[in-house]
Amino acid sequence: MTSLKISVVTVCYNMAPYIEQTLRSVLDADYPNLEYIVIDGGSTDGTQAIIERYRDRLAYYVSEPDGGMYDALAKGFERATGEVMAWLNADDCYFPWTLQTVSEIFSKWQDVQWIGGRYAFLNAAGEVSEIYPKCSARSQRDMRNGWCRREVLGPLQQESMFWRRALYLRSGGLDRTYRSAGDFELWMRFAAHAPLVKVDRPLAAFRRRPDSLSVAGEDRYDQEVERALGTLPRFPNGLWRLVSGCKACVQLLRMTRYRRVELCRYDRHQQLQRKTTWSSASNHTLCSLLFHR
Repeated sequence: MTSLKISVVTVCYNMAPYIEQTLRSVLDADYPNLEYIVIDGGSTDGTQAIIERYRDRLAYYVSEPDGGMYDALAKGFERATGEVMAWLNADDCYFPWTLQTVSEIFSKWQDVQWIGGRYAFLNAAGEVSEIYPKCSARSQRDMRNGWCRREVLGPLQQESMFWRRALYLRSGGLDRTYRSAGDFELWMRFAAHAPLVKVDRPLAAFRRRPDSLSVAGEDRYDQEVERALGTLPRFPNGLWRLVSGCKACVQLLRMTRYRRVELCRYDRHQQLQRKTTWSSASNHTLCSLLFHR
């Protein structure tokens, strides 16, 4: 089977402690049809020197001032030529099987427009510290209405997303005016055109660290989410609004709300299968919540 061309964009700024692990997680997979684009915002902490060591394996690399993360990403995607696209933040990582799995799914099913894997996390040392036990089910309506956010169904993990170039172009691409929630707004527009197909294996891992943008910039993120929502209803119904401040109640609602989901998974013979099933909107099972440490 011919490998699809996959374009991955990484944007970084002063990420010297993490960038090499990120670069190697992409490059060491030795995927034969990879287009890896790295955009640096003018790092001053040694990040550029690390990237230079891998420059001959990159399709494109530049270090220059930009208008923020989504401006830099948009510049990267303008150069991308792959049929499949993604971005990986400079402190997150792919798994060794990620790109091959992605290629196999998009090659086998032409109607699949975007996919997301099971959620996984790294600790500050770069070790896999947690993999969620299941894939959550989210409907197009959930995503289109912006209900995939912290106080409702929970956010979609950006680093595990891959999509067809045609969907990105049809949706209008990234909005460069966002600084924190550009991915949230993009998923809303993707969902206006196609359902998200879930993959029952982790494709990427998010690094948990206290100074990350997703933690340190929560207030700005929430403000931009409000902007993206516009006049849409903030909650699916009054019950969600009532319990939105209670974390345990929200988890319970997620576990008891079932949606149809397209799921790709490997069977015991390592053959890739796709099926439509019903699953809860939670990434957890009852046991995983009860015994989570």
